[in-house]
Amino acid sequence: MRKLYISADIEGCAGVASQHALAADRFEWQDARRWMTGEVVAAAEAALAHGFDEVLLVDGHGNGHNLLPDVMPDGVRLLRSWPRALLQMEGIDTPGIEAAFFIGYHNGAMGDGGILAHTYSSAAFRDLRLNGVSASEGYLNAALAGEFGVPVVLVTGDAETAADAKAYAPGAVACIVKQSVGFRAAAALTPREACAAISTAAASALTTPRPRPFRLEGPYRLEIDFSTRVAAEMAAYLPFIEQTGPCTVSAEFATMAALMRFISFLILFNPNGVVGL
Repeated sequence: MRKLYISADIEGCAGVASQHALAADRFEWQDARRWMTGEVVAAAEAALAHGFDEVLLVDGHGNGHNLLPDVMPDGVRLLRSWPRALLQMEGIDTPGIEAAFFIGYHNGAMGDGGILAHTYSSAAFRDLRLNGVSASEGYLNAALAGEFGVPVVLVTGDAETAADAKAYAPGAVACIVKQSVGFRAAAALTPREACAAISTAAASALTTPRPRPFRLEGPYRLEIDFSTRVAAEMAAYLPFIEQTGPCTVSAEFATMAALMRFISFLILFNPNGVVGL
């Protein structure tokens, strides 16, 4: 059975331009989740039309309940909700996955601009650095995929996201669905145009020579700049964490999977077991 992996976020989808589209209590979220769903369906249908038997699709934004299951084509397996050990890449270790799409992605917190740029949680982190490199979600997620031999072959989002992807997926097809006018302003394709562009880009990504997976040499040193001093102080309670600055900690991991589990723990841990995103 041939399997394709899709990791989906919302900030990079056409039409999304501000925080008004990002959460269930905001006026544009119902529209934004339809736009996100449409882009994902376009990508999944292209994969299924090009010989894949199954698409493992991961809802990687906010409450993890953005994508609409009842409009997914047969053959899509949708992973929703939290907590998950591997965050936006849960299931990437499933045997038989040949390639990955990143749909609706955005630039990192300290990247060169882009719509709503952040890295995993703007409330928690100012920056995450992997082996000294300021890392976007795409960079970290691609490094994790590479650990399991999976290349990223398609990245969609704004122009800054496409530029960022050159660092972790230089052989991937980039589909730009909007241009940044500012951190909370965008000039975008219509959702219909974006879906058509993604369908074409996905077909191209699956009919050209497969790029190599993004592999980094371990051990993996993670540096985190938290948004608050107290978060860094408490993280350093853990015996393998070193506090290196007022808001900064560092740790070393043998694998990317272990590193991602740690990031997931920092974002999602709640002592009563209830996740509130």
